[in-house]
Amino acid sequence: MEGTEYENLMDSIRRAAARIFEFAETEEEVCRLEKAINHEVMYLAAIAQSERVKPATGWDPLGR
Repeated sequence: MEGTEYENLMDSIRRAAARIFEFAETEEEVCRLEKAINHEVMYLAAIAQSERVKPATGWDPLGR
């Protein structure tokens, strides 16, 4: 990924997060939203990581 493309995507993420935080009325709500965003990013990262190491024949029913 080129630097410009990366920066554009990161800018999109920043703008989206800022828009989400606009819904919060208290610090506690901001913290809850931050936690939800982090959870979503970690979930997507786990999927991306598993795709990078997936065996050529795919995962067996036990995830090996």
